Amino acid sequence: MHEIQKILLKRLLLQNRQKYSTLTMGYDFDDNVVFHLKQLINKGLVKKDNDMYLITVDGIRIISDFDLPTVENTGYKTFFIGFLCEIENEFLIKEHPTETTNFYNLPSGKPRFGESIENALTRTFEANTGIVLAEGDFKFQSLHLKTIKTSQGDVLFDDAFTIYSVTINKTQKEKMQLHKQISWKSNKEIKKLSQRWPEIDICILKKDISPYLSYAVISDYILLE
Repeated sequence: MHEIQKILLKRLLLQNRQKYSTLTMGYDFDDNVVFHLKQLINKGLVKKDNDMYLITVDGIRIISDFDLPTVENTGYKTFFIGFLCEIENEFLIKEHPTETTNFYNLPSGKPRFGESIENALTRTFEANTGIVLAEGDFKFQSLHLKTIKTSQGDVLFDDAFTIYSVTINKTQKEKMQLHKQISWKSNKEIKKLSQRWPEIDICILKKDISPYLSYAVISDYILLE
């Protein structure tokens, strides 16, 4: 897929339903952006509604294979590592901002192809918090097989979310340099978050430590205006 096409899909994923002027900002005739937009429409990855452009379910599936910050296919495995980190009655929560609504989940990341889980745990946790922990600080808690569907029954995401509880002390907490989307939140603050991914409800609010769960969730959030 051409780089411009990936950028256009990324923009619609972060904010669906855009006018041509905002969607193609930064590109001009020499970039052949009209051609690339038509290609996306012809492939069924984008559709046009009057003068607005929208990403389709197929478009979401395609762009989700890429690393959004770089829009590069990084060879990641197909599952996530999530962290349940609690100290002093607070949990680490990751915010996923969009143009209209923010969504929340546990801090997480993807193991790279060929990377051991042990290395992936330390690397990913450092990327989220700025500190390096030993392998023994991570304890497997549960595997969540989660399917996200639209209200029409189309599958948006289908992933395995492996959750590890993380042991830290006060000194380590003070040394953290949290990613800008991550913050500490109390149980009371978490309950007030209106758009929580199910892992938060299951692991934090319900305190369900089942080693294996499989479920489907209905969400049209990316497709909303």
